[in-house]
Amino acid sequence: MHEYVVRATADPLSQRLLSVTADPRVLPYPMAVANVGRMVGTPLTDLRTAVLEQLKGIDGSTHLNDVLRSLAEVPVLVRPLSGSGQCSAHES
Repeated sequence: MHEYVVRATADPLSQRLLSVTADPRVLPYPMAVANVGRMVGTPLTDLRTAVLEQLKGIDGSTHLNDVLRSLAEVPVLVRPLSGSGQCSAHES
């Protein structure tokens, strides 16, 4: 299994990804980590398709892409939290 830590922040109003980093531990394509920044500015709800379109082949990593795509669910998870400022995505 590939190991890495993903950190992301999103704007609670626009629900766009403000920042994302991946700290690799063991990845077959270390270059994939450098490419996660391509997702900045993407609406969270579009991440499922945007990641597949922009991080194909060695530009991404299956497990890393799965984590990035799962961030599309952050708006659903934070909806019950009113006035929480920036929503901070999970680490994996």
